[in-house]
Amino acid sequence: MRTNRLLAVTVLSVLGVTGLTACGSDGDKKGGAAPATSSAASTSASASTSPSASASAAGKGGGLEALSAEEILKKTRAAGEKLTSAKVTFKMADAEGNVSGSVAADSSGNCSGTFTIEGTGKAEILGTGGKRWIKPDAGFLKTIVPEGNTAAAGAMAGKWLTGDGAGVNGSDGFGWFCEVGIDAQRKAGLLENGAPDSSVAKNGTGQLDGVKTVLFTAKDEGSGAPLQVAVADEGEPYVISMKGDATGEIRFGDFGKPVTVTAPAAAQVFDMDTALSAG
Repeated sequence: MRTNRLLAVTVLSVLGVTGLTACGSDGDKKGGAAPATSSAASTSASASTSPSASASAAGKGGGLEALSAEEILKKTRAAGEKLTSAKVTFKMADAEGNVSGSVAADSSGNCSGTFTIEGTGKAEILGTGGKRWIKPDAGFLKTIVPEGNTAAAGAMAGKWLTGDGAGVNGSDGFGWFCEVGIDAQRKAGLLENGAPDSSVAKNGTGQLDGVKTVLFTAKDEGSGAPLQVAVADEGEPYVISMKGDATGEIRFGDFGKPVTVTAPAAAQVFDMDTALSAG
């Protein structure tokens, strides 16, 4: 599936900060994606975004289990085309430090969220008006600035970093999380070229935070690693979970909720592209 790279990109983007633009995306295949992890049938992880509150308040829908995989995912894509916003919440265990975070974004480009590497640090991300910024704390900044470069670290400390060098532009790096909440719905069950993914298969039904789901198995288009996907069988048929090998999961929720963002003041912004060109 096209969205199977979610877990892989989480690790590559957050733990491989210095190589942000090498993360897999539609337009950039530099640097192999880490294997997307596989899943068990249960989807009861403890992510904070609750699909039960956002999949449907009206209680409509249901009956998806009687349809084929492609029929269900076609409905998901149709619902995604009308979707105005979504939130992704993710958590992944990794030897370099557990990665977690959440990002809410809308179809107008507003985006707000946080990333945390356990034992390392935290960073905030913002996006609005066609621009994006990331603000690392002191610990997280050490993963961005080469060791010993105290001048650069001092200039960036406490600032909102922007530019390609900050890894927040386009569909690569951290900026990708400003797009995947809606993108996962609009391109569910599709390959990179837009063709249906023949590896997707129904895998029974389940529940996630009280919401009935139809479960699917799929394979990462690049690595072939297995993945489990849960689609809500109540309300709109959104993808509400993508799960891997007991190491990580991404939840989708808060569908249609407003995302309000205020751009940081110019004095609080550090443009990494300008700094790199000057250096």
